[in-house]
Amino acid sequence: MLVFVTTSMAFGQTATVKGIVRDKTNGETLPGANVLIKGTLIGASTDFDGKYSLQNIPAGNAEIEVSFVGYLPSTKTVILSAGQTLELNFDLATDAVALEEYIVIGYGVQKKSDKTGAVSHLVADELNQGSLTDPIQGIQGKAAGVLISKKGGDPNSGFAVRIRGSAGYDASTQPLFVIDGVSNADPTSIAPENIESYNILKDAASTAIYGSQGANGVIIITTKKGKFAAKGAKQSKIDLYESR
Repeated sequence: MLVFVTTSMAFGQTATVKGIVRDKTNGETLPGANVLIKGTLIGASTDFDGKYSLQNIPAGNAEIEVSFVGYLPSTKTVILSAGQTLELNFDLATDAVALEEYIVIGYGVQKKSDKTGAVSHLVADELNQGSLTDPIQGIQGKAAGVLISKKGGDPNSGFAVRIRGSAGYDASTQPLFVIDGVSNADPTSIAPENIESYNILKDAASTAIYGSQGANGVIIITTKKGKFAAKGAKQSKIDLYESR
């Protein structure tokens, strides 16, 4: 009986906090958001429905912080009583950072201001317009240090790309093409109008993670993605996805 009473008192000194994390702009739930009690190791991630639950929180003052990629963190301070279950919801505001300040480098992204290597970044609005026979034709004359020409002057042949001044009579000077994370992809397999941006890595520092494959430079192509319609939007099933 003494052990039972002692155990009950120990559990009675803790509290539980649960709730939902949403987007402040459109009210959509945010799965995968991090919820943490500051100064402790108590934390959790929101589930598919944006719900979280923190248990065994010591009674008293608790500072709860929620963070999610692309959103500003939110912190709330609460006073918890022993045995209490508190419902606490969070609405996160999007981080107002222009996407143009970031460029794709290898397996991630980095701010332009932090990038020290030679990288050219081109978005869809900056590309050559008109009737393009090859996606590479869209960046012709748009990036410094990138020479694009027809092989041997044959109008029916593909484009030859030369980066960093690489040259050779018999050796290939073609750069490494990476399309949506897939290396050695064929750029002619995608339509020019489906390309969202190009990132051209020119120097050894920028192409280091690709090893010898990036000896002639690397061209990272990002294609346009579809996005799911917001909850509650009055759209038909065929309009659930739209071009970004």
